[in-house]
Amino acid sequence: MKRKNNIVHLVTPYLFHTGSWIYNQINEGLGVNQIVFTQRKENLDQFPLKNIISIEDFSIYKRVVNKFYRKFTDNYGMFFESEIIKNNINLFHAHMGFEGARWLKIVAKSKKPLITSFYGQDVSKLGKEDYWLKRYEHLFDYGYSFLAEGPYLKKQLVEIGCPSEKIVIQKLGIPINNYPVKEYFTSSERIIILQVSTFREKKGIKYSIEALKFLQDEKIDFEFRLIGGADNDKDVNEIKKLTNNYGIAGKVKFLGKMNHVEMIKEMVSSDIFLHPSVTASDGDNEGGVPMSIIEASAIGLPVVSSYHADIPEVVINNLTGLLSKERDSYQLYKNLLCLVNDQKYRMQLGMAAHEHVIRNYNLNDQLIKLSEIYNKAIIYT
Repeated sequence: MKRKNNIVHLVTPYLFHTGSWIYNQINEGLGVNQIVFTQRKENLDQFPLKNIISIEDFSIYKRVVNKFYRKFTDNYGMFFESEIIKNNINLFHAHMGFEGARWLKIVAKSKKPLITSFYGQDVSKLGKEDYWLKRYEHLFDYGYSFLAEGPYLKKQLVEIGCPSEKIVIQKLGIPINNYPVKEYFTSSERIIILQVSTFREKKGIKYSIEALKFLQDEKIDFEFRLIGGADNDKDVNEIKKLTNNYGIAGKVKFLGKMNHVEMIKEMVSSDIFLHPSVTASDGDNEGGVPMSIIEASAIGLPVVSSYHADIPEVVINNLTGLLSKERDSYQLYKNLLCLVNDQKYRMQLGMAAHEHVIRNYNLNDQLIKLSEIYNKAIIYT
């Protein structure tokens, strides 16, 4: 019987609250033993996994030494060499460019292949900083391959020095069967518009609010539900202040952070999914596609979004959703109005979105491709 390969996923923390897209790649892998190396564990009830090795599990002495090692070198991996040998590791997969850079020293010492997935701000924001550009230079030199969600993110990687021939487009998949398909047979008079995102500038919540102000002027009966949170109260209060200034506070529900099951229920009960991403003032952007857009599309919700990063790979204008230029609140409003007034068109776009995700973002299909990437890296290095 052929022995399974042992793959280490590098991600800190394991795993942040919104990390389902990383968990899908770790928990559902085909034909390999999955192990996680991390500096901190959290949300284990949400993302259970048997083989998680954290510096938190080591002795107090090692934890203290590691703390100073991280502080003065900005590297991870001290005391993990024995774990690499003991677990007979065949390959490393870093999730985020900065994660690959921080683990690079110990990975290079093991002489095992390293694959790094870039996802967004690790390119668009950090890729503008001299410190990270220098560290990425070493990462690009050693790494076997670099995974990008779509052509836009690949282009960004090339622009910061990643060899084009090392970049592989690897889409994020979702377990299609876990997503109920929205039924359009009944509809209330009130239109439910949903956005699921953190309160970061690149998520475009400001432009959602501005577009909804125009919608209210049309005397449309709608409710805007916002799922997500912020790192600080200031960001939340700014959005709440904006809803008050525009006189739509009574039509906005701040639902806060939700677990995945609750979020899916909200999607199913909504009529339109809104997510107008923008490039933030510090250069941060989505890089690929927000997972919530893929999930909403899988459920059969029409998506109103923007021509941003790789979003047009999922939201195909006038086919699976409606797109506008970044920061164009008026066109966002016009797109919303088009859907609000036409339930048949909402259903048409939503069903086309569902079929598009089935064909192109099925987790099983994407895991087969990822397994092939792993095998090629192990065989040829």
